[in-house]
Amino acid sequence: MFQWTEKYQPQQDWVTFIIVLIFMLCVVLFRNNTHRFKLLVSFWEFRSYINIYDKEKFSNPLHYFNLILTLISLTSFSVMVYFFYDKLLMSMFGKLSFLTVLTFISGVVIGRYWILRLIFKVSGNLELFQQTVFRSLSLYATISLHGLLLFSFYYYRFFYEPNLLLFLMIFIFCALFVSHLSIYLKIIGMKFNYSIYLILYLCAFKLAPWLWLYHSIF
Repeated sequence: MFQWTEKYQPQQDWVTFIIVLIFMLCVVLFRNNTHRFKLLVSFWEFRSYINIYDKEKFSNPLHYFNLILTLISLTSFSVMVYFFYDKLLMSMFGKLSFLTVLTFISGVVIGRYWILRLIFKVSGNLELFQQTVFRSLSLYATISLHGLLLFSFYYYRFFYEPNLLLFLMIFIFCALFVSHLSIYLKIIGMKFNYSIYLILYLCAFKLAPWLWLYHSIF
């Protein structure tokens, strides 16, 4: 007579809200520059995207298109990192809220950008910095959108399968690593004397902030 039924928990509504919000932001980008957005979300067209839009009027991180991409990337990665922590690490290190994760990641990324911009401007290599940031931002945006799509499939179909979430995060990490490595190697290949600045960028500002963040939380 009486049967247990699964009930949707109200505290999970925020995930759907964020996914819908990101979708709406994508629609805004699509309507404002359809060609650019189509190239961006296509991995196989990434080289064409860079060739067309790696110009001063498009590559400025404060350009509205790039600002929205940054918001999408930060929010998407924060959602995935939060669930990775909540499902696989919370029992070892304690509870963290999504806003805490979003604040930490955003703080590190934004702070790193302005510190690096100042350093590269003083050293006279602002052009290299702008080029690297634009390509990194584009890659983060592309991978975050595809990653969020896979995460949505996991969230609404396999919520109780943490191993799938682990595989998803490993896949995203590997995609980021390989994509960024190709960018840095290409820049070094074009101008070998830039290698010292890229080593500084990678070691001091790509890796160190996340190590600091890890130790500050755990």
